[in-house]
Amino acid sequence: MKLEDHLFDEILTLINVNSLPGKLISFDTLDGGGNSTQVALLTERLRNRGVDVLETKEPTDEHIGRRIRAILRGEERLRGLSLQFLFVADRGDHLDKVILPGLKVGRWVVSARYALTTVAWGTGQGVPSWVLLAANAYYPWPNLNIVLMLSIDECLRRIFARAKRATDKLELFETRAYMEANEVALKQMAKKLPNVVLVDGMGTEEEVAARVWKFVEERLLPLAL
Repeated sequence: MKLEDHLFDEILTLINVNSLPGKLISFDTLDGGGNSTQVALLTERLRNRGVDVLETKEPTDEHIGRRIRAILRGEERLRGLSLQFLFVADRGDHLDKVILPGLKVGRWVVSARYALTTVAWGTGQGVPSWVLLAANAYYPWPNLNIVLMLSIDECLRRIFARAKRATDKLELFETRAYMEANEVALKQMAKKLPNVVLVDGMGTEEEVAARVWKFVEERLLPLAL
């Protein structure tokens, strides 16, 4: 075993799945994969079942998150480990202000992106995965981490369509080269990290939502009822 693999496995023993009264669910996918839509649909369905749920996202709209978004838009330049550490800092702020207060009082929190994206995207940029995992090791891991899997061609089609409508420039990770690297890293991390499920993200929003709901119902709702 390579030293880096050994370090990853050792740090993995420090990862603790959220044990607070509320449940933490994260959606992670390639850019253009439909994270925000599925977060909204799941949040609505949980509320209809009587679950007290909070919808959120990363990067946040707080000061660190705003700087990250500026970098992603190309207004500032920061790459690799330094960029991923900004994501980690934003996550810590997000936990303190939003996620942990909700979980402590029994609210469910559904987030568009969380630690898995940091570990996978940073790995895709050549940062050692054990360093990225260590940076997130003392944050609660999700009770369910949903990864929407779509073809890169479909993600790019959606991104270009969105950019054309909004006249936005493509963001940092919205290129085929980045997506190919991120896809490989996502699949690798899904095999190693807890509570990660790969969900087919192709099809209508309702079809994808039904696949997501199946995992939520099987894995989390029996524990909450």
